[in-house]
Amino acid sequence: MSEEVKVQDQEMEKVTGGEGDYRQYAKGSYVDCGDYIVYSVAPGDALSGIAIRFGVSMADIQQWNDIPNPDVIYVGQQLVIYPQYFG
Repeated sequence: MSEEVKVQDQEMEKVTGGEGDYRQYAKGSYVDCGDYIVYSVAPGDALSGIAIRFGVSMADIQQWNDIPNPDVIYVGQQLVIYPQYFG
């Protein structure tokens, strides 16, 4: 038997980036290392979606990981991210 959880609209965090929400463009797993996380790029990920998911800018992710072209990331690539908030 499953429990149904109801969430008020104002409690629902729906962040959009392009078409759909961040979940469409940031599907990878991550490891919480305290002050930062290590994110594993998954198929279909986009740097913009990853940035939205963790509340940082694409420019920050590029700088932290020496990414010259934000349109080019690779499946399995490990990205260091210093999120302002995630949970």
